[in-house]
Amino acid sequence: MSANSISSATQAALLLCSPLRAGKSKGVAPLSIGEFNELEKQLQAAGAGQEQLLESGASVLLKQLGLTVDAEKITALLGRGFMLSLAMETWQSAGVWVVSRHEPDYPERLHRLKQNAPPLIYGCGEKKLLSRGGLAIVGSREVDAAGEEFTKRAAASAAREEMQVVSGGARGVDQLAMLGALEAGGTVVGVLADSLLRSATSGNARESIQDRRLTLVSAFDPEAGFNVGNAMQRNKQIYALADFGLVVSSGYNEGGTWSGAIEQLEKLHLTPIFVRAGEVVPEGNRQLLRRDALPFPPEPWPESLREMLETGSQKIPPPMETADLFALQETPVEYRSSQQREAALTSPRKRKH
Repeated sequence: MSANSISSATQAALLLCSPLRAGKSKGVAPLSIGEFNELEKQLQAAGAGQEQLLESGASVLLKQLGLTVDAEKITALLGRGFMLSLAMETWQSAGVWVVSRHEPDYPERLHRLKQNAPPLIYGCGEKKLLSRGGLAIVGSREVDAAGEEFTKRAAASAAREEMQVVSGGARGVDQLAMLGALEAGGTVVGVLADSLLRSATSGNARESIQDRRLTLVSAFDPEAGFNVGNAMQRNKQIYALADFGLVVSSGYNEGGTWSGAIEQLEKLHLTPIFVRAGEVVPEGNRQLLRRDALPFPPEPWPESLREMLETGSQKIPPPMETADLFALQETPVEYRSSQQREAALTSPRKRKH
């Protein structure tokens, strides 16, 4: 992969939005997602595309736009072509690819985030896994033994039914879920908030990536370190790539797991949120159930966990085909009443013949 092997639109997005850490870029800060969205809107209003910013007449175009985003900043960012070449050489050597938001192979499920859809997605592994959906299994870094074993069993059960596991790659529940699914022969998508380059080249991940059973992706520079804000943004991307969410262990009113689940329940509504229930679970789990999260089906699980999850939740209405990327139109999910949920999860199921 070189700068010449990607589209002009992706080159422009990289120059504008990536810090290009692999190229040791310093100086002007890249555009935030909000700034990039504003630039795109103004380009569209002028009948232009971001790829035109790479052309020789870009300075004239910038003046014509009357930008609210600093034109001098954009010019400086677009002048980092050499840094981009160095960065892409590093990414290519590690098997890392990159795709921008308006490319055909950008993960379609991330478009559900509308203006929060990342301008760029970096990844390593089979892109097709990003369209399979599956069960997002998330939870605290610090999890008790019961939570650990539950995570492994849930991930293995999903894998045996060919239901993909999506998680965040962090220590604790995330890593346990990913490992449990892979050991059971399933496929996994890991949505990382940092260190994609290091994770993609680690011995543990490389074999599964080469077997096309693991894909690692990130909306952040492949060499970016940990950042709390990036981790919070990553949470919504995990749920956007999944059909169902399972919170194994959550603190109460604190931490990324809690924030991500609350955001889904009260604002984004991308997936039904299930929570591990029982007598000995963290307080955060109990509080999420009180806020209309769904109790995860009790064990033993039947042959079709997916069917049971579909029974216990109502499907999210599909996004409109003509949805405006910059107009976030939230459609609340109407979950069943607690009595209906309990009846649906505990009543005997009729087998299909």
